[in-house]
Amino acid sequence: MPAQILVTTWRDGGAVGSARKLSAAIRLALPVLVRGRRSAAGVGAYFDLITDDARLFYDDNFHIGYFRSGRETLAEALDAHTDLVAEMARLQARQRVLDAGCGIAAPALRIAERYGCEITGVNISREQVRQGRQVIEERRMSHRVRIVRGDVRALDLPDGSFDAIVCLEAAGDICVTERDKDRLVRELHRVLRPGGHVGFSDLALRACPSQHEEHALRAVLYHSGAELVTDWPALFVRNGFTILDRRDIIANTIETWDRVRAVYEQRSVEAVHRYGHRLAHRIRAQIDLIPKILAKYATFPVFSALK
Repeated sequence: MPAQILVTTWRDGGAVGSARKLSAAIRLALPVLVRGRRSAAGVGAYFDLITDDARLFYDDNFHIGYFRSGRETLAEALDAHTDLVAEMARLQARQRVLDAGCGIAAPALRIAERYGCEITGVNISREQVRQGRQVIEERRMSHRVRIVRGDVRALDLPDGSFDAIVCLEAAGDICVTERDKDRLVRELHRVLRPGGHVGFSDLALRACPSQHEEHALRAVLYHSGAELVTDWPALFVRNGFTILDRRDIIANTIETWDRVRAVYEQRSVEAVHRYGHRLAHRIRAQIDLIPKILAKYATFPVFSALK
């Protein structure tokens, strides 16, 4: 972890915050150094490490925006993505809903307020669970939304526990191997009651990018290109689901990166203060590359799956 970030974390969060970040950085790096690839523990550590910075420069939603017209603000587009996935899940009042890979519960809170559902969010990140519980408490929504630490690939929950599931741009983060993708979909099928629906979205690639593009992609998204090459609708069908509605919204998501870049530019002094000149410049350069890479290789399936 760059020394500048540790110093900033110490100033803002004290010894406890610095210890959390240092622990996360070590847990993030070890699997790659030892195994040469991500691990589930490393995924949790990654989100432990970046959550504060993502909230500072981005939002409490850890997903890409859905720009229906292109005129939306970033906040409106982020909410629109949540609303689209909720629509695909065919949500109704008083349903028991699983939010698989729930971030810090921002989508779950929006869904609970709009639909009157009871939502259980599951997240592998210790830090996101900790902050999510704070957000839920601040919003006085503990009676509707709860967040637990767990692995969506192996849920400690009975069969048929939920009437509906939302999995909002989280599956690719959770799955670190090809086998994990089937494991995740099978687990969603297991905990969903017969007749229940899954609302699903995720960024995927049609082919692997070049080595230069791969470097930028991994730096910003913590993924190799090969890990993102996935046909999610086919995986759901293979594991017992029926696809009812399907869309590719990649063209409606690219605007997100221009909005993120604008925020980063507006707060460039703060970024330099937080990361140092060299790292801040590198982050900006990598963000600049992402829209072109995604326009060239990416798809963004959003669909409704019926059990």
